[in-house]
Amino acid sequence: MTRTFLMPSLKKFFLVVALALAKTAFASNEEENLLSNTRGRPPERGGEHQRKPRFVTFMISPGRTSTRSMCLLFNKYLHQRCAHNLFGEARVEDVESFVAGITQNHHPTTTTTTRKKARFESALDEAIERKGLTFFTDVPFFMPGMPCRLLVEYPEARFLYVHRDRMEHFDSVLRMHCKWDAPIHCLNANNKALRERSWGSYFQTFCDEHSKICGEKGDEVQKNNLTSLMSSIWLAHLEDYEQSVRECIPTSKLLNISLGWYNETSETKRFQSFFGLPEENNDSLALRFSRLHINDDLMPGRRQRMFNNNNNSNESTSRGKWRPLIMLTGPEQSSTLVSGAIRKALNETFEVGISEGCPMELINPACQTSKRRAELYAKCIPSLYRQKAEMWNTCSSSDLENVFHEAQNLGSWKFTKDVHLNGWHLKTLYKRGHPLFVVFRKPEHTFPASRDRGGGGIHFAFWRSLISTTPENVRMLPAGADLLRLRNYAKYVFDAIVKQRDHHIFAGTTGIRGIQECLGHFFHFWHLITVAKSLNVPVFSVESLLLSNSRDEALIALKASGACTSSSIGSAETCEAFVDNLREMQSVPTWMHVNVTEIFKDASSFSSVSLLLDREKKYYERTKCAPVLSTVTSWCRDNVRNCATVSDVYSGATVGTTLDYLSPLKQGGVTNIDEIFNRTFSPRGLLLPGGEEKRTTEAKRLQDSVVYLAVLVGSFFALAGVARFFRSRKSREVA
Repeated sequence: MTRTFLMPSLKKFFLVVALALAKTAFASNEEENLLSNTRGRPPERGGEHQRKPRFVTFMISPGRTSTRSMCLLFNKYLHQRCAHNLFGEARVEDVESFVAGITQNHHPTTTTTTRKKARFESALDEAIERKGLTFFTDVPFFMPGMPCRLLVEYPEARFLYVHRDRMEHFDSVLRMHCKWDAPIHCLNANNKALRERSWGSYFQTFCDEHSKICGEKGDEVQKNNLTSLMSSIWLAHLEDYEQSVRECIPTSKLLNISLGWYNETSETKRFQSFFGLPEENNDSLALRFSRLHINDDLMPGRRQRMFNNNNNSNESTSRGKWRPLIMLTGPEQSSTLVSGAIRKALNETFEVGISEGCPMELINPACQTSKRRAELYAKCIPSLYRQKAEMWNTCSSSDLENVFHEAQNLGSWKFTKDVHLNGWHLKTLYKRGHPLFVVFRKPEHTFPASRDRGGGGIHFAFWRSLISTTPENVRMLPAGADLLRLRNYAKYVFDAIVKQRDHHIFAGTTGIRGIQECLGHFFHFWHLITVAKSLNVPVFSVESLLLSNSRDEALIALKASGACTSSSIGSAETCEAFVDNLREMQSVPTWMHVNVTEIFKDASSFSSVSLLLDREKKYYERTKCAPVLSTVTSWCRDNVRNCATVSDVYSGATVGTTLDYLSPLKQGGVTNIDEIFNRTFSPRGLLLPGGEEKRTTEAKRLQDSVVYLAVLVGSFFALAGVARFFRSRKSREVA
């Protein structure tokens, strides 16, 4: 009797235990996913004992940025629970009261422990803690102020922002408004108000006038003055929203990627790194997301570009990206002439946002009409915008992305030049997929530099900034170890000149400042050329084009540099148009490439050859750069890898051809480098104002003459004494 009673009880007991163990194992296994790469429980908040998830991610970019596809990716492949648009119908008062904890400068006015939770916050906590959701997106998570408040309440959270071409984005948003909002949310006062807070004030106008926008059937957007007005309101709203995100979300917690991120290896790796995914899943991750990418409103042209890896356009919109052509150069390198010829070849007319009197350097902080935009650019792009120019600084990838996102807000221009970028910028832009090329003018055709237009100032800033940069920061640059060794040697040479110079040799020249400018030019282009050669980025000198004997000769030189490809200037037709424009524009003595000289007031006597001959003459008469650069270059050839190749390019890549431009040094002058240096800079100096005792060569020679005379006289008297000694001795012997 007892036995028959115990058997069912024991079976029931073991069954309950087994189910409990299975449930525990399942729960444990569920938590072990690709994103759970931290251990231990997060800290409890507000005295509550419910456990927070290990990671919570908020996608804070507006809708139509692959929000649903991203939600599916996290659900299906990353094993993170996501519910798309879960709070899309939340009470607007609850959401606003949650966001109200943020003041205008995005800092919390209260903390969770000192105030009662808002209803929205309680609902969000319940979704996280009870339902196990870890990924949130869509309305209202891109409401202004929302990301900043979320960071306060969830300090361990991460934030994802997917960027998209602004105008394409708004076109997509309008189609969504017509399909979903006009027949549904515009008819509900709460949902309408919630979307107006999220999308911007134009949403009210859309709901009132959607019949004029969505057409008779409600599924075809009709562009008109009303949509143009709405677009302007949207762009201003989005710009303010993105600015607030940048100000309150630290870069360590914010991932900025573009809509086609999964087609870019570099961006896919950033995505993996940010979410702690193993790198070996790179290709599979991109493939999985591409299959999930259900943004069916993408325009056919854009969809085709996103998956086209062989785009030959100069604008370089391959893989859905805006990648304009960028020319890296320096001041007084005939850069305005070259860029003018390229702009004409590309039919580029963009001039928006540039201060009056500035060249068309579209990302130069010092040339921006907007102070806010200038400050944003200055985080990554060096210039003389700041009082202390740091020409060798780097920046984070997110800051660089912000530069181009902001630039694109003004319009998707095709081309720009910049005279301040170093080799790190070149490598970063190359990885980003920009078509690039480097163009420069030889030092004997650059100096003496013009002071009134800031050219000498930029070259000087490159040298002074390099000297003040710490060795650790120099090593972090591409080819940093070689750059550091070369810098140290050049500084040794420069210090020797400063300490031991004969100041008479600088009479009528640009002096020590001129030498510093030449060193800045050398290091700027040494770094650009070194990095460019390692990446097969085209490099060519202005002389190879301006001094060519014919159009065909110029084209040969340009094509030989590798510039006539889709990764640089573009097709053969574009290169031909560029050369034709250049040859036409160089025939006129404008300020574009005639700098400090005034001998060409009569246009009939002007030619590029006469111009550069005049510049070369002034270079050797008015600067002392040649011996310094020769010494530094010689040491570089012997002690730095690949420096011989770089030096050949820098000194004139066309050596040995009909384009070779002979300097006086090559025309039977002094050829020994040590002799050049020693002839120019005497080993000792003279007494300069300031009390430093230095001696001139003449003083040294005079002193040596006196010493020689004294030694000679002393020797004469010594010999006379010896002769007298032997004579007196002989006299005594005779006696």
